[in-house]
Amino acid sequence: MTDVLREILLPELQNVKKTGAGFMARCPAHDDGKASLSLSYGQQQPVVLKCHAGCDSDTILAELGLSWKDLSKPREPKPDGEWTPAGPAVAVYDYRDEQGELLFQVCRTAGKEFRQRRPDPSKPGKYVWRLENTRRVLYKLPKVIEAVEQGRQVWIVEGEKDVHTLEALGLTATCNPGGAGKWLDDYTPVLKEAVVAICADADEPGRAHARRVFDALDGVAAAIEVFEAPDHKDITDHLGAGRTLDELVRTKTTENTANPVLAPDLWEFIGVPDSPFDWLVPDVLERGDRMIITGAEGLGKSTWARQLAVMLAAGIHPVLHHERIAPVRVLVIDCENSEKQNRRAYRPLAACSVKSNSRVPDGGLRLIHRPEGIDLTRGPDAAWLIERVAAHEPDVLFIGPFYRLHNANINDEQPARSCVEVLDRARTLGAGCALFTEAHAGHAQQGNARALRPAGSSLLLRWPEFGFGLRAADGTRYSDNGRPMDVEVVGWRGARENRNWPGNLKHGMEGEWPWAPSFGPPQPRQTGDLSAAALTKKLNSKGDTQ
Repeated sequence: MTDVLREILLPELQNVKKTGAGFMARCPAHDDGKASLSLSYGQQQPVVLKCHAGCDSDTILAELGLSWKDLSKPREPKPDGEWTPAGPAVAVYDYRDEQGELLFQVCRTAGKEFRQRRPDPSKPGKYVWRLENTRRVLYKLPKVIEAVEQGRQVWIVEGEKDVHTLEALGLTATCNPGGAGKWLDDYTPVLKEAVVAICADADEPGRAHARRVFDALDGVAAAIEVFEAPDHKDITDHLGAGRTLDELVRTKTTENTANPVLAPDLWEFIGVPDSPFDWLVPDVLERGDRMIITGAEGLGKSTWARQLAVMLAAGIHPVLHHERIAPVRVLVIDCENSEKQNRRAYRPLAACSVKSNSRVPDGGLRLIHRPEGIDLTRGPDAAWLIERVAAHEPDVLFIGPFYRLHNANINDEQPARSCVEVLDRARTLGAGCALFTEAHAGHAQQGNARALRPAGSSLLLRWPEFGFGLRAADGTRYSDNGRPMDVEVVGWRGARENRNWPGNLKHGMEGEWPWAPSFGPPQPRQTGDLSAAALTKKLNSKGDTQ
């Protein structure tokens, strides 16, 4: 294995001296009259560079013609172009049993073909390119066994290259032969009572593989955590970009407990003081609330939902726009609109937050797009959602619309029940989050006004704490595109607690928030061609509350 510090960095430096913790050398990034650059081995990265004159590590590496990617390359065995049926091998990985005896090899080619071979018992030094009944074991099995016995953490990754990447940091790592989807039950007992970290490749096969390994080890390993690189496909690319292990995102964790805890009896239960409200927005939104917004198409419910998401992330009171609240972390999972559509929709809202001197903080609102929808009645999609929420830890989750969360008949209760079970699991992860989703209202029938309750299963009437529907206010003007300028916010379910949501919304003027709240009855609208700005001025002069 290549020693990055001794074999790559030190030969490029001057006045190198050994110290107790590493080395000192002249810094190449400034005119260094003395050795002011310290170098040592790292636990999160291959090496730690510190210039005592203040030079940046990236600048130091650039002066040497190197990058973090150069230092983080896996230290793999070099086979010198050894022949395989798929072309010359660029790496050969030995799979050995508990005693270190070679069982088989995996050969990787430049074209990312993986060919397996085993020693030919009848021809020493030769190989058979079929494993047949050869015993399959974990990569680096002897080191894994040693780490488990010593209580050291074992990393499980998808491929051998990633194993070598982590070994360069002094960690113990392993993978199963064959990559994603090839975990065998025989591998599980090796990790009994182990402290395990699983790093999933950031794609659907990689995440599914991580779930399979997690499920296999749950109840066997002492502790399990699942991680994912936030901006790269795998751990090798993540570290190669100069990122650290601390910057991985944890998506799942468990710790086994031996002793069950009994539920409290009546007197213990009522003896606990009442908890105060855990407000995200005082008197409006509490952590854990579930809210469904309904309305006919074109009334602006999606616009209001986006506005709420931006305001909450920016720390602007969603009802009293002139008041400030503590910004909250918002995650939007849009299962209907494309990225292109949402960029056009969110740009003016983001501009409103800047204009209000409450710019959404970097990372305060994150968006995931699944315009093809998801199916929470399926295990992989349900697990995907749980992982996304666990990774982002939002205070408020906007997801939907609801009809895009499963592929079954919207009137059937069982798929709706499966969906809300997954949503509730996601909602209660960590500190918990409030949850908003949209639903379409049913169509009017036999001359009656269109109902505001959600179309589909009656479960949606019982599940949320709050259900609000938007409908055009009586006497409202309509814009050129046929949208009402004023809407009523009507509760279609008996709210479990009183909250100060507005009773009406009216269109704001151009360049302002699209919807402004109003608590009084909507004002009668005059006919005539009034612009949005003129209409807002007229409404304000009538004393509408915003």
